[in-house]
Amino acid sequence: MISFMKPYELAFKTLEILSDGAFHSGEKIAQQMGCSRVSVWKAISQLKEIGVEVFSVRNKGYRVPSSFFILNEKQIHQELGEIAQFINFELIHVIESTNSYLMQRANEKPHATVVAANFQTKGKGRRGRIWQSHLGESLVMSILWKFSKGASQLSGLSLVIGIALQRTMQKIGISNSFLKWPNDLLVKVEDAYYKIAGVLIELQGDMESRSSAVIGIGLNYQLSERLRKKIDQPAMGIQVLLDQEFNLNQIVAILIREIINILSDFDQKDFSSFKAEWLAYHAFDKQQISFLKANGESVMGQVFDLGADGSLVIKKDNGDRESLLSGEVSQIK
Repeated sequence: MISFMKPYELAFKTLEILSDGAFHSGEKIAQQMGCSRVSVWKAISQLKEIGVEVFSVRNKGYRVPSSFFILNEKQIHQELGEIAQFINFELIHVIESTNSYLMQRANEKPHATVVAANFQTKGKGRRGRIWQSHLGESLVMSILWKFSKGASQLSGLSLVIGIALQRTMQKIGISNSFLKWPNDLLVKVEDAYYKIAGVLIELQGDMESRSSAVIGIGLNYQLSERLRKKIDQPAMGIQVLLDQEFNLNQIVAILIREIINILSDFDQKDFSSFKAEWLAYHAFDKQQISFLKANGESVMGQVFDLGADGSLVIKKDNGDRESLLSGEVSQIK
């Protein structure tokens, strides 16, 4: 039976047992999983190969340094409820990039394919950056959505996904989260903002008729100091803000439902239908910002509005207004 398991399946079943941070003997692990001690040893070796620190102590067994959470496909299906029948959900334990995986298979995978991973080795961020993640510390997930309209009509898609992220935060009881143009989710603690999620969208298909989008989501869950040091901006995991009722499998299911619902609406409407809701959650509304364009030019001004295409409209210091579609926003304190 074990030989037909997906790659890393046995390793992650072992890790699920170890994820409480306590010692577990190889014998008991083997009994729980219905396999041999040799198979457990091979599973532990696989975990070490992907960077999981596993201690082995004679007469005690194996343990990991601290408890953490990993995704479970069966539990996510249960949490999804009725919507599970409308999507193709895949959990891949170890992957280079969920976005790259779906971009390479966009033609063969069905509409509304959702791929989540426990461990991503080459995560992609916006503008060529790397999305930093460690096992058990963040959620990485991508959605393949096949639109009935062309790519030229998908302006504002990343902002719409931001709304879905914000709705998810409200559902799980996080009330101090805000949206940063175009596609970051921040949480405000005292007077400082911390990044908790980001979005990367890659498009395929025709500009005018049918098109596909691969929508990558990275959500910080439980960030270690080691991971925070790798991130090039203030960041925080949402676990410290959560009521204990919610675990990561539940959050994944809620997020998938919110994304599927808003994408179904967006397929029939344009961004203007979502503009008011986005602005209600905007982190820097009517505040002074610096906008760095792709060509290196910096524009200073006050956030004034959003265009119908999702562009950021700012009122510059000289009183002129400018609509900006690509660049980086930072707050001027």
